Amino acid sequence: MPTPAGPGTNQFRCNACGRYFNTEMELKQHEPECRAAKVATDEAARELREQDRKPHQPNDAESKEHPFQHGTRPPQ
Repeated sequence: MPTPAGPGTNQFRCNACGRYFNTEMELKQHEPECRAAKVATDEAARELREQDRKPHQPNDAESKEHPFQHGTRPPQ
């Protein structure tokens, strides 16, 4: 069973691949290339749009105390 992430970690999630990052800077460095690869097919592009619309909690936990901080997705 995976070990739960420590407090203050994995606060930023890449909607394209689902990977978590500890800082916004790490996410911003990763996300552009990952998003570009994800939208290469119509199905994956639809999936990404759906993920961009969904609110996510840190580690997808149902925590009301620490709202998820989305990264660099384009504004809607």
